[in-house]
Amino acid sequence: MLFSLILLTSNRMIFINSQKEIESSAEKKAITIAQTYIDEARALPFDANTAGGPPAQVPEGFSSCGQANPSDFNDFDDYHGLNETVDWQKGSGDGAFDVSIQVLYVNPSSDFDIASGHTGTPYTEFKKMVVTVTSDYLTDNNGDKIEIRVPYLRRYYKTQ
Repeated sequence: MLFSLILLTSNRMIFINSQKEIESSAEKKAITIAQTYIDEARALPFDANTAGGPPAQVPEGFSSCGQANPSDFNDFDDYHGLNETVDWQKGSGDGAFDVSIQVLYVNPSSDFDIASGHTGTPYTEFKKMVVTVTSDYLTDNNGDKIEIRVPYLRRYYKTQ
């Protein structure tokens, strides 16, 4: 009888540890995915109208956020509205992670809060990207999905 209790307790602890290990791996993977999108966007110009140099007026010369087709992404804010599914292992087809991205103009007066951001006028010298990653592997104690949200604030610096 004692052996049975010890065995059941051991099995339960092994299961809990395995579950926590998967959750930790999923959190790490989600953060890595988010950072990859941020790094891709950071490599692009601040705005479509800054690709060839600064616009005549800053920030009035900037453009609205967003782009319909990822193959046309050519500046930082084109990622706005992007929703994609990402595999845990590239090419596996498991679609383990869902990614959604917001890129909005934000103001210092609102502490760069994305909730008060906007896609168009009035333009500012600040854009904030928030990459949100969810997965069935990322849940709270009630089994509800949790979101991994990674923000990145970008400022335009006029170089001429």
